[in-house]
Amino acid sequence: MANVYDNWERLVEAVIRREQIWQMFHDQSPSVSSISSNFSLVSQDLDVPLEFSSAGGSSAYQQLPPPTVENLQKKEKSVEKEVSGLVFIQGFSPVFDLDEILKSTAEFLGRGTFGSAYILSMDNGITVVLKRLNAVNIPEKKFRLTHEEKLMVYDHYSNGSVSAMLHGKIGGNRAPLDWETRLRIAVGAARGIAHIHKQSGGKLVHGNIESSNIFLNSNQYGCLSDLGLASMIPSPVRNAGYHAPEVKNTRNVSQASDVYSFGILLLELLTRKSLLHAIGGNEAVGLVKLVNSVNGKERAANVFDVELLRNRSIEEQMIKTLEIGMSCVANTPRRRPKMAQVVKMMEDISTMTTRPNLVFIEGVNPDFYLDDMLRASAEVLGRGKFGTSYKATLGNGSTIVVKRLREVIVTSKEFQRQMEVIGRMKHENVSTLTAYHCLRDEKLIVYDYYGTGSASFMLHVGAARGIAHIHTQVGQNLVHGNVKTSNIFLTTQGYGCVTDVGLATLMSTTAVLDSRSSGYRAPEVTDTKKLSQASDVYSFGVVLLELLTGKPSIISEDNEKDIHLVWWVASVVREYWTVEVFDIKLLLWDSDMEEAMVTFLQIALNCVKSVPEHRPKMSEVVWMLEDISGTNSEA
Repeated sequence: MANVYDNWERLVEAVIRREQIWQMFHDQSPSVSSISSNFSLVSQDLDVPLEFSSAGGSSAYQQLPPPTVENLQKKEKSVEKEVSGLVFIQGFSPVFDLDEILKSTAEFLGRGTFGSAYILSMDNGITVVLKRLNAVNIPEKKFRLTHEEKLMVYDHYSNGSVSAMLHGKIGGNRAPLDWETRLRIAVGAARGIAHIHKQSGGKLVHGNIESSNIFLNSNQYGCLSDLGLASMIPSPVRNAGYHAPEVKNTRNVSQASDVYSFGILLLELLTRKSLLHAIGGNEAVGLVKLVNSVNGKERAANVFDVELLRNRSIEEQMIKTLEIGMSCVANTPRRRPKMAQVVKMMEDISTMTTRPNLVFIEGVNPDFYLDDMLRASAEVLGRGKFGTSYKATLGNGSTIVVKRLREVIVTSKEFQRQMEVIGRMKHENVSTLTAYHCLRDEKLIVYDYYGTGSASFMLHVGAARGIAHIHTQVGQNLVHGNVKTSNIFLTTQGYGCVTDVGLATLMSTTAVLDSRSSGYRAPEVTDTKKLSQASDVYSFGVVLLELLTGKPSIISEDNEKDIHLVWWVASVVREYWTVEVFDIKLLLWDSDMEEAMVTFLQIALNCVKSVPEHRPKMSEVVWMLEDISGTNSEA
């Protein structure tokens, strides 16, 4: 154990006293995680338990500008700053001390090759990550600082490690991780490793590169942590999946073995598979063996993450990244490229022009591409406040609906996230989103085609079921935002099916408040932030009134001021018999329907009440409509 502490003291001295290491941490490479402090606890009674809790907060230190020559001369004999047992790295202004560390609450993050990591949340709002080295044998659930401790304090990255992003779970499902993010992780990590390899006369080694030691920095690039610990605490290799075949002990690590570990990281990013992947029965193979076992022509389908495969425009980039990864994991060290070469190749990939294409929703088997869609014969179905819809007949004979959006104000990433939410929504009364295209200002969405046209008087229960289902999504917080008859189509069974789900929140307020749709808009909706499930109910009430009266949502008469359908119905009901409201065609079609129509009218009037809280829920509307029509719920 004495050797461990001797190595520790030498490392601390080297880190503190070398200006080149200081520069590495701060100026030259944003892809290397900053260490704000380290400390050795001696001859103090520090037997203080730290409670476990969730953490949040701000940066642990204030970074100072690079020191001047004059300042360096003054600090030549003493470059560290000690604050109550904490030794802060030069260039950082201490904003907490040891007492605040001891009073912190802690959350166990995980155990790695060289020790355990915790999130510390201090009373002053600062959050840091504390790395406890494997020098003291203390149960993880009883985190107590003892007389002989060796710890390091790092910045806290709120997004968690790359390992957590790839393999963690959110609400029972893995979090989406797009190709752009994965590529930036790889480029940032490569830059960080290459920069490390230039230090100490080109001999410095990281020695512990794995996805759990890589985080996203403020620029959303990969950022390395745990630098230098491999040479400080020699130990047998625990996680063989990341280590090169020649590495049996952390003493054997080299720059070539760092390259191998980076290659494993690339495979992990491309496949989203764990290091040991089950292939059937009880057999498990490593990532390198798994990729090598698949024929080159079949790799795209059988190796790459299915989430990435939905975007065919990035396939070339993924293949080139895979080639780099496989060169990095060459069995012989001398056959592996240098990290500087890897950086150049990765940066070349990141600057490749992405071929515009469609992103297909998970579960959809693509049988056409963007080029096929653009060559299709098309006719305009209609122009709405969110864009223009086209009926496109493809070369293979299939027909789709393409909507070209306008005035989308959210970022591409937010747009993609919303499309994924809508795409996962599977219900017979909600139009199926098949694919989308997002490139700069061009946003296209693709739906199934319903040949029977927009709903007229055959809406009834179906559309209500669809809207009610939408309201159950995303923690019962999803809103349609654009319910109107032109966004409702008939299924082959004759039920209404709603489309344009969730687009309102992506659009500008100008588009949402378009005068052409003002007749459907609830009185409280003055901008997109005011859209709600209650405003969806109001819009559905207007749709019911359209079906019952045969009149549009805004009634225009010669030499008369436009009047909202809701106001017209209210005035007619007050002055005349209720029957005067109904479309004469409905009465002629079936005179026995009058009683049911009166009940439908009462439901519609409840939906369009001016006070949102007085309107029924869509689930209640479904129940009432089903009761009148004698149908069973299929929602």
